[in-house]
Amino acid sequence: MTLAVEAPGTGAASGGAGRALLLAAVAAVGLVAYLGMRPSQPWILWFTAAATAFAVDGIVRSSPRWEPGGALASAVYTFLPALAVLGSGYFVGHAIDGYPRTAVALVLAAGAGAVAFGEYHTVDFRSRLYGSMRLALAVATYLTAFALYTVIYSGDVGVLPGAILVALVSTALGMELLRESRLLGPSSLLAGVAIGVTLGELRLALYFFPLDGLLAGALLIIGFYLATGFVHHLLDHDLEWSTTGEYLLVAAAGTAAVVVTRVFV
Repeated sequence: MTLAVEAPGTGAASGGAGRALLLAAVAAVGLVAYLGMRPSQPWILWFTAAATAFAVDGIVRSSPRWEPGGALASAVYTFLPALAVLGSGYFVGHAIDGYPRTAVALVLAAGAGAVAFGEYHTVDFRSRLYGSMRLALAVATYLTAFALYTVIYSGDVGVLPGAILVALVSTALGMELLRESRLLGPSSLLAGVAIGVTLGELRLALYFFPLDGLLAGALLIIGFYLATGFVHHLLDHDLEWSTTGEYLLVAAAGTAAVVVTRVFV
């Protein structure tokens, strides 16, 4: 008689993977329906994003390492997945026409499932997958921010409402990035609001420059990178002059690339 010994956490990880796959299937149905129906039905996309948020909340709480906390304890894990679905739907609807939409929607739905799986594994700071999952979630956060910034700037949204939307998106996604500093609860909200207000002001400032949606989105993502990077290092008490110089150099190079593109392309 042979006894099978299961590695610690294997069952929990497989459970998280199964739920993430189910979430990806739900997201695929919603995204394909939204992008395929004519006339467009935005409520489908918003319903899919809400369902994604509730599903991720359940996935995170199912982790054996989950420790119940305040009102924002699990909510902060849902911001990125929900906004990723919204950003995917609106950006693809804005940038792609025809049948390729369906194929792209399926890929992005798989990405939503991967984000949910990443949120599950970042509940435990001691997880062996924590570092790689945090990196993947950071990349997903910046891509989601760029998609939403571009759509908000390009869409039929006024300057002030657009600035408010940019601020709200930046606040939610900033809180996701700040989880790496183990900042949760009211402190996370306040830091996120500071980031959001900064990006909202930047959106207002961009009103005075002749930019299309992609270039404006690029400048906003540069500002988001700077704001979240500085706040992150301040919270970790390791912001040095060399680090500041690196961030400013990257921001200057990115801004120069946008200016060159605007002038010569």
